[in-house]
Amino acid sequence: MKKLILALCAMPLLAASVRADAFKDFKNYATSSAYLKPFAADVGGLIGATDFHTGRTTGFPGFDVGIDASIQAKPDASDTILRDAKVNAFGVPMAHAAVALPLVRADAMVRGVAYSGFSILGGGLRYQLLKSGALTKFVPDVSVSAFYDVISQDYFKGSHVSLDASASFDLPVIKPFAGVGVDRTRIEAKNGVGIPSGDSGTISKTRYTVGVRLTPLPLAYIYGAYSGLHGQSGYSVGAGVKF
Repeated sequence: MKKLILALCAMPLLAASVRADAFKDFKNYATSSAYLKPFAADVGGLIGATDFHTGRTTGFPGFDVGIDASIQAKPDASDTILRDAKVNAFGVPMAHAAVALPLVRADAMVRGVAYSGFSILGGGLRYQLLKSGALTKFVPDVSVSAFYDVISQDYFKGSHVSLDASASFDLPVIKPFAGVGVDRTRIEAKNGVGIPSGDSGTISKTRYTVGVRLTPLPLAYIYGAYSGLHGQSGYSVGAGVKF
């Protein structure tokens, strides 16, 4: 809880210093194939940090649309590409949409973003394992999810696969949540960098997240969270409407 409070307080300061185009100098500093795995870990952690903000599915025939942003306070110590590019805090924004599937307690989800020659397009499924009710408000909602994302940039491409388990309490107005996930990310160099085109690095890393979602209006929500991203501090915020 202490980390979460500090995360929410630090978000305005971090947001002011975030490099939204942190990957633009990849072509100048990707000079060794050994640099690709640490870089992939940082990219994958950012994408996975917005996998969930609740343990509850939408519920048929509902849907959820919104925006998310994840921020890492600094590159990993082994991420030579971003550190040589003098990148400090960096982040990724994304839009998302989810729709409840009939007959099963699951949501189908899509998400993506495109800016400055960098893009992400992906989707996934979230399945409800345990759901609270009117008489069981203090039973947590628990779900599992899986995502697949395609990553593209002018000088690299790749993929991101994540698996998550999340839980939340469906309390009035304030809804705490927490979860764990695993990100498997692959980055492949394109032409125009200092290593052969086609060289790639693949890495799997674990992340954990704690956060709070607020519902100031019946159909609207905002959330903030702290994540441990393979040893680095990460933060995520988002807002949306859920019908």
